[in-house]
Amino acid sequence: MLQESRLYSFIDQKNGFTLHFLEGQKLIHDLALIHANKSGGFHYFRNAILSIQLMISFLKPGEGLGIYVDSEDPYFRLKVEMSDQGQMRTLLLPEDFSEFPETILGRCRVVKTIPNEAHPYTSIVNLENVNFQESVNHILKMSYQLQSEIFLSDESDQSVMISKLPSININKIQTNYNQGLSSFWKAIESKLNTLFAKHSDDYELITKTLESAGFTYLGSREIKFTCHCSRERMVQNLFAVIQTNGFDHVFGEDNNDLEIKCDYCKTLYSISKDEFSS
Repeated sequence: MLQESRLYSFIDQKNGFTLHFLEGQKLIHDLALIHANKSGGFHYFRNAILSIQLMISFLKPGEGLGIYVDSEDPYFRLKVEMSDQGQMRTLLLPEDFSEFPETILGRCRVVKTIPNEAHPYTSIVNLENVNFQESVNHILKMSYQLQSEIFLSDESDQSVMISKLPSININKIQTNYNQGLSSFWKAIESKLNTLFAKHSDDYELITKTLESAGFTYLGSREIKFTCHCSRERMVQNLFAVIQTNGFDHVFGEDNNDLEIKCDYCKTLYSISKDEFSS
């Protein structure tokens, strides 16, 4: 039985890098049971989730993040919403999307909610014929001004993000982090590939392996799919549509019942016209 997926955080102070390791096997397994995308479409979905979920590591307490991709070529819509607590929900439309596009042309909207702020921080990133892994790295650079790069495992549903720390001067101690992302990754790549090949969700194995590579363990959090939909919310949303468009537009003249499906978790709710009679 798979353990709940977990995002691990580490730091290499000597070389000036942070590393975030996403053990996402349970998360991807759960999403595969929910979503109908097959073959290339789900493989693309899998890569997108393993890339985007690493961004939870940048969230402070109480913050949330939404990544909304509108691709025009090929046409699809991807939504991923997450909280600092590790809860996430996602959808990919159309539901039968089956391509694995080498590149996409469109744009990405990044929405960050901040406690006690009336309006979320929003930025738009144009995606001009890039693959999704490159686009996430582009989002990190444009929206977070970070030198970061994401690497996906071909062996298991796991991924890694490394970020370069800025040089600092504290108490007259100067740190000069001159090593680049590419050379740092090459130095640790074999250790990570060995870990990927083990397909392990074991907490101790993951932490010990990365500590042996020179990293200091900072902490971790569970990452799991969570949908807060409910029948009550569906009824409220349907009532708002009825107020705008009328009963006949929503139910039709001869239909007294509707089945409404949550886009995120695919739960079906049966709602009767009689529920709105009052």
